[in-house]
Amino acid sequence: MRRILLPALPAAGLLLFGLFPGCGKKSPPDDPPAANLTGAEAAYRHTREILAFGPRPPESAALQKTRQYLVEELKRTGWQSATQSVERQVPDGRKVTFVNLLARFGSAHDPGLWKRPVTGLLAAHLDSKNFPGRRFLGADDAASAVGVILELARDLQSSPELASQLELVFFDGEEAFGSNISPRDGLFGSKAYAARWRTAAQRPRFGIVLDMVGHRDLKIRFPGDTPVHLEKVLLETAAAEGVAKHFSRGTGPIIDDHVPLNDAGIPTIDIIGDFSRFAWWHTESDNLRLISRESLAIILKVTRPMLESLLAPRKAAGG
Repeated sequence: MRRILLPALPAAGLLLFGLFPGCGKKSPPDDPPAANLTGAEAAYRHTREILAFGPRPPESAALQKTRQYLVEELKRTGWQSATQSVERQVPDGRKVTFVNLLARFGSAHDPGLWKRPVTGLLAAHLDSKNFPGRRFLGADDAASAVGVILELARDLQSSPELASQLELVFFDGEEAFGSNISPRDGLFGSKAYAARWRTAAQRPRFGIVLDMVGHRDLKIRFPGDTPVHLEKVLLETAAAEGVAKHFSRGTGPIIDDHVPLNDAGIPTIDIIGDFSRFAWWHTESDNLRLISRESLAIILKVTRPMLESLLAPRKAAGG
């Protein structure tokens, strides 16, 4: 495996960046692969392909296959992938290696690809929560978000001036090993990733985290402490697209992958389903039957113009 280093960013724990060889899962011959589709149907097919690997807790073979699938799909549309690995002790005393997947748009032969600054981050978590003795697939939590990002990556290849300003991030270890995320349990991947940026000379201007965005009867409730300008962009975009009813502001904070990014000085919004109202949350009912193409379409319709707005060049003072 080839390794690449990012000298412009500080090391944090064990940080290894490497390229995956292509190794994806093929669809049946009578079923068009997601790569041949667009929009919500493509996002749905990506979600389905990920779920076919099975539950995806950290260090599992299914999670490794999921990363390999992403690398292959991203490569098709001009995105180069790298990994960030970090070893952490989990509550039961074991040491677990968490592997984030990163992607940037450009040529694999560009020596400056991983050195250039980026304007924004678009992220989701790859892992599914480990429930021993249960087949928990995490279709909406958060395979659907990964499917959306893969489709956005395909769509953005036609706008290289936008794509080249982004870093896509797929976090490992978002889920806690215990019942709930706590200061010592969960968010392992996003904490390690955010640490890279704490002392960087130039940080991304914004981040967007997607989580639980594909469920039927879409209900998104973003955290109450969301950065004001990102909340404004989200709500204005949703209103312009005629889907405002699906988005609302929570009354308090939510502990999710956006927290380490905000703590590192990268204003980040968490576009997350209102899991407090979901009877299926963290149950075996979070499977493909829950996923709605209509909901995926809504998230695509909102996220793409949000990126266009946030990645637009800033006007010079007095310009």
